[in-house]
Amino acid sequence: MAENMNPNDQGVPTPPPAETPDSATQVPPTQVPPTQPYQQPPMGQMPPQQPYQAPAPGYQPQPQPPVYMPAPLMELTGGMKFGWFAVGALLGIPGIVISWLVNVDKLPQVKSDALKWTIIGFVAWIVIQVLLWFLIGGMIAAAMAGVAGSYGGGYYHGSW
Repeated sequence: MAENMNPNDQGVPTPPPAETPDSATQVPPTQVPPTQPYQQPPMGQMPPQQPYQAPAPGYQPQPQPPVYMPAPLMELTGGMKFGWFAVGALLGIPGIVISWLVNVDKLPQVKSDALKWTIIGFVAWIVIQVLLWFLIGGMIAAAMAGVAGSYGGGYYHGSW
C-alpha cells in the first residue's frame, strides 16, 4: 500500500492507473495508399498520356521573355589564343587535329586563328626541345673533353 501513496499527499492513497489490455497493446494502423513505382512500357510502346486539363477560368498565361541567341564569336581573345597555344605545345599533332575539329563550324577568321596558335605552340615546343638537346649535348661533350684532357694523354704539361 505504501507504493500507491503520493509523497505530496498526506496519507491519501492514489488508485493505480486503469489499464485495459486492448488499448495498451493495439495501435490503430494508419491507412497509407499503396504507391506503385513507375514501370517503363515495353519497347515499341508509348507511355500512357495524361488527360488534358483545361485551365481555370480567368487564367492568363504569363508572357515568355524573348530568347536571345548569342552573337557568333568574331575573334579569339588573348586567353583563347594562349589556350590553343598550350594545346599545340602539350598535345602536338593530335592537338592540331583537335583544334581543327573543334572549330569546324566557327567563322573562318576564328578557325584560322585557332589553328595558327595551335601550330605556333607545336613549333615553339619543337624549338625548345631542339635547344635543350643542343644545350645538354654541348654540356656532355665539354665534360667528356675535360675528362679526356685530365687523363694525361696530352704532351703539354706546362713549364715555368
